[in-house]
Amino acid sequence: MCKALPGNVLIFGGSGVIGRSIARTFGLEGWKVGLHYHRHQSLAEETATLIQASGGQACLFQADIQESRQTRIVLQNFHKAIGSLNVLIWAVGISISTLTIKTSQDEWHRVLNTNLTGAFHALQAAFQIFSPQHGGSIILLGSFSGEQGMSGQAAYAASKAGLIGLMQTAAREWGEFHVRVNTIFPGWHPSPLSAPAIHIGLQQSPHVLPHLPSLGHVAQTVYHLATTPGVSGQVWNLDSRIW
Repeated sequence: MCKALPGNVLIFGGSGVIGRSIARTFGLEGWKVGLHYHRHQSLAEETATLIQASGGQACLFQADIQESRQTRIVLQNFHKAIGSLNVLIWAVGISISTLTIKTSQDEWHRVLNTNLTGAFHALQAAFQIFSPQHGGSIILLGSFSGEQGMSGQAAYAASKAGLIGLMQTAAREWGEFHVRVNTIFPGWHPSPLSAPAIHIGLQQSPHVLPHLPSLGHVAQTVYHLATTPGVSGQVWNLDSRIW
């Protein structure tokens, strides 16, 4: 297999556990990496420093992705600063561990606005860059709960189920422009986002293997899928749960 030529990647959620691992992988492959963060600037800066120390290039973009204008500005500023965009990674996710009957409207809207509506705005803005250049790749990080649902995760599961529909619709509409859109289920990884899963035991879903996927495995899979030209509209599950 020929190695993909380095390009430019923008990672929304670049200060998160999975986002940082993906950023380092692209950086080590020689890509110019844009890291979006909301509140955790120090984590994004630490990742950018690691990429730069290995000879790569990285730049930071702060935004509240619940605000569509801020999302568009991140993409516009990245494009102006770097000159082009080849890959967009959506690694954003928040969760609230509350039973459906106890989930407030504010909680519901906050999770959906962040995880799903934020992705919708990012995809719209990315397409404005990808369509004139006749190509681009979008990877949305989804979740097993979007397929199966999880007790105490109504808003999160709904948002991740919505991402699948959004991905497949965008893939159908944008294929003629050579824009590829896919979803990856990264599996369970210890992080602030997955902390509620520890409490309610979500990480003990029925795996057929005695181990979970490593962050390195997830990042490498994202990289390879992002740079594989013939795949779009697909959901890739990286752990061993069967449904």
